Amino acid sequence: MTQILITGYKGFIGGYLWNYIQNYDSRIELDGIDFPDDIGDFKTDKIYDVVIHLAAFAALRDSIENPDKFWENNVVKSQPIFDYCRNNNVRLLYASSAGAHGWWQNPYAITKKVNEIQAPPNSVGMRFFNVWAEEGSRKDMLYRMLQENTAGYITRHKRDYIHVHDIATAILTLIPSDFTGSLDIGAGKSIPVMDIAKSMGRQLPIKENTPGEPDSLCADIKELTDLGWHPTIDIMDVLHGQK
Repeated sequence: MTQILITGYKGFIGGYLWNYIQNYDSRIELDGIDFPDDIGDFKTDKIYDVVIHLAAFAALRDSIENPDKFWENNVVKSQPIFDYCRNNNVRLLYASSAGAHGWWQNPYAITKKVNEIQAPPNSVGMRFFNVWAEEGSRKDMLYRMLQENTAGYITRHKRDYIHVHDIATAILTLIPSDFTGSLDIGAGKSIPVMDIAKSMGRQLPIKENTPGEPDSLCADIKELTDLGWHPTIDIMDVLHGQK
């Protein structure tokens, strides 16, 4: 029996992963803790085979307004998880971000880069790109805002959209692998935000100045595809199929 601890198991990615693993393999035993308070006080005598650390604040724009909150949760409260895995040689998969590529651009990205520096040796920093799903995503995610018509504007940015199902399969690919370090988890293609909005029938004003946000993001997924993983759900295919 493989014993896995998932932090943030009630969140968007953590909740999907929890349900997916339960249906995936009965030989995996899951424990979960939520965030943020339970993470900072993390203590256990149980030795897990794997810890999947997904408890983090992830809203870029909010991090600019509340940098201390992001540092406290994403860095300070992650340290007990990192120490536990280091001291017990437990494999750790933790949520990093595409923002770590340009870590100096905003407080959220800084916290993810610090995580990568502080992570124990037997770990993988999963640089998630723009995660989406048809339902269940956070209210600040673009796809949901366009669905619910709550987005006040769009940008000229290009983003790499990765479905939460493909995130789950990527994580299950990484668990038994020997890979350590940081890697990108995305679809491997960059799509203009305006194309997403147009495909969803939304006409919104364009905001030209968005401090802290990179113009274009695209994942390099070769390290994952070398392990046999491939993304399976294309956002534009889904949107065009809805027409």
